[in-house]
Amino acid sequence: MSLRHPFPNVYKFFNQFADPNQASPEQSSRSQGLRKSGPRSKTGCSTCKQRRVKCDETKPGCIRCQNLGRECGGYSTVETDAEKTVTPVAIHPRPVSVMPYAPSTAIPGNQEERRYFQRFCDKTAGEICGEFDPTFWTEKVLQLCHQDAPIRYATIALGALAKSLEVTSFPTRLSLSGFPQIDHRHLDEHHSYALRQYSRAIGALRQVLSDGRRHLRTSLTSCVLFMTFEALQGSYDGSLTHLRGGSRLLADWRTARKGQSSRLSQDSLSEIQDGLVDDLGRMFSRLDVQGLFVPPPFPMPECEWEDVVTAESFCSVQEAKESWDFLMQGIAQFYLKSVGHAQQHPDILASTFWLRQHEHYSNQLNQWRAAFQAAHAGEVKSGAPLTDATNILSIYYNLATVLLASSVQHSEMLYDEFTNLFAEIISKSHQLITKPDEPTNTARFTLDMGTILPLAITAIKCRDRRIRRQAIALLWSKARREGLCFDTITVARLCAWLSSIEGEGIQEDSESIPEAARYVVTYLHINSEERWLAVQLTSAITKEDGTLSYRETTFSW
Repeated sequence: MSLRHPFPNVYKFFNQFADPNQASPEQSSRSQGLRKSGPRSKTGCSTCKQRRVKCDETKPGCIRCQNLGRECGGYSTVETDAEKTVTPVAIHPRPVSVMPYAPSTAIPGNQEERRYFQRFCDKTAGEICGEFDPTFWTEKVLQLCHQDAPIRYATIALGALAKSLEVTSFPTRLSLSGFPQIDHRHLDEHHSYALRQYSRAIGALRQVLSDGRRHLRTSLTSCVLFMTFEALQGSYDGSLTHLRGGSRLLADWRTARKGQSSRLSQDSLSEIQDGLVDDLGRMFSRLDVQGLFVPPPFPMPECEWEDVVTAESFCSVQEAKESWDFLMQGIAQFYLKSVGHAQQHPDILASTFWLRQHEHYSNQLNQWRAAFQAAHAGEVKSGAPLTDATNILSIYYNLATVLLASSVQHSEMLYDEFTNLFAEIISKSHQLITKPDEPTNTARFTLDMGTILPLAITAIKCRDRRIRRQAIALLWSKARREGLCFDTITVARLCAWLSSIEGEGIQEDSESIPEAARYVVTYLHINSEERWLAVQLTSAITKEDGTLSYRETTFSW
């Protein structure tokens, strides 16, 4: 996927870990990546065959390569003798085994460190990962702990912090800034230990980067762990800073791999291999979607809309999930840009160029849906066990449909056309939230996207009062947080306040809310240190005198 980089200081976050006296020259380095093993593709493009991954065989260039920012090597119709006799090529040795990983406490360190690491292995990793990329947390991160000190210390810190929240926090206290405000004078032993290990992880990363190399594998993985730690302890600004830095560094890696101008040298590109980048790429795509919907919107590397493409078919639901991450990212960015244009330059939303972009995303969304349904039907027919990922994908497809429809000129009455989609979001979210045997259902925090964002948009945009009440009730039903700062309690309070304002004077559920009574959320500001969220609503249409009406409030915790 082609990405742009509007911000010059791409490495500001990572430079804070480097030696201030180091000039940061790019030097050659040994491979640090993990490799995925799998059956060799016989008919796919040369790039996928070389990477030993399944190719979707789209011509002239496969979608998998395009979505991951690689140059597709094309196809050969006949396998020649020269192709059968592969010339030996020097490869980097695998630093660790890629066999299924059994968590072990046999890591460098003392007994206390191994105890918290085991806590991370046994429980924290499974809670954090959610439905997507479980092997990244439960296998790859744990493998890297045995040789990368920053990653090892960060996982120990997460295990200790999770233990602290387990024994000192109450679900009713869960709020936008996380758990009870950090009081360094009265920290429990687990939390104090977590902060010391977190500081140790930052120091270890600074030492690793002091040789001037980027160490992409260690840097990006540490970025994810640091972001998780900040989010888990309720540091909203800190988690977004890590997300911003990691997203841009990964985007720069993709740009360099495509042969375009980049700050990364060729030596840096060898420091991380494709298997781990695939996982990190999908993870940052989903996290970018979250970053776009939290106040204030933090600018992320933007998708080139012409490069957001979907394969005509998927071999499995897993492939559909991988493709969806990038499509949802593109649609979310397109929607957020439309919100900005609507406030400042509304004429853009009716321009030919904008409508052409809208048509492109609509076609890609329809194509993804058809391919997903075919793959899902095939797995059902074969008797494959159904997973919650299917419901999550259906929920976010509905959400993307609504966002895309509202990315061109429209009125707030438009959302009345999507009542059925909103109702389906409620139904599938209820299944996920109330499922008793879902491991992450008992967790109060996961880094992945779940039901909070779809339920929030349903409660804000759906004016069917029964559906809106159900969405708010599901948010209230269980105190939990997903991603960077989406938490059920504060979101439910905001949605309930909006619902009460738009419902003033309306007695019956069947009575429609007129457009003059509808509001749009036009301003959000979080102060995580002082623990408050300021919200401003603006009327959807002007009053008779040509002015707009406003409502404001502040939520504190």
